[in-house]
Amino acid sequence: MTNNLRLIVNNAHDGALLSATTNALPIAYTQQSKRVKPWRSEGTGEQVIDATLPAPTLLSGGILYRHNLSAGSRVRLEILNGTATAWDSGLRSVSGVIPLGEFRFGIDKWGATSTDDLPVKESRFWFPSTLATGYRWTITDADNPDGYIEIGRIVMGPVISPKFNPSFGLSLEAEDFSQHRRTEGLSLYTIGDGEARRLEFDLDHLIATDRQNLTRAFRRAGKRTDIYVSVFPEAGGFDEAEYAFLGRRENNWK
Repeated sequence: MTNNLRLIVNNAHDGALLSATTNALPIAYTQQSKRVKPWRSEGTGEQVIDATLPAPTLLSGGILYRHNLSAGSRVRLEILNGTATAWDSGLRSVSGVIPLGEFRFGIDKWGATSTDDLPVKESRFWFPSTLATGYRWTITDADNPDGYIEIGRIVMGPVISPKFNPSFGLSLEAEDFSQHRRTEGLSLYTIGDGEARRLEFDLDHLIATDRQNLTRAFRRAGKRTDIYVSVFPEAGGFDEAEYAFLGRRENNWK
């Protein structure tokens, strides 16, 4: 691993005061876990999402989760401290289009990304720990084929990154919710659909400060809170995207 595991356990976005350029569906939906309630813009014009935090907060990661941004989209994240811009990503391409050296003619569609087959599209921004009173997302995607811009969840928070990575034996499982049934004629048919990812790993070599930071964060968050995890941060491509997602802790913290 080039970079260590990164976790955002406490999402500052959920307590922020939000506004957006347009709201076909309200921007406050990005503060909820329900898949059926995303934020959606009116049309494909430039969209600006402004957030004001209830108190100055240290931030070091920002994620747009479950979005529909196309290959031609551009995203900018600005971290604000009062009226000053404390950090600025500039306009970035977040699509991850398959490069020509890896593109398979006749198999991959033009403009395809390496993560099209994953259940969730997301875009990650990592930056030095910065004190913030708010932040601003600027999104341009004029050619979005859906005719609108949509984001299911936004995650903003301080990153926890242990000094030592997960132990060998890390396991990622794609959990398919469909079920097989037999008819009276013994034909096999399948009902239901949907997929989730289940990640299991052990942190067997935590130093004292990492253990304290994780204990405080997990005890404060509980099992009800969404936690963002990235096992291969900044690796790029399919590997980073497959091992990065928003979920909830299933087991007890021990």
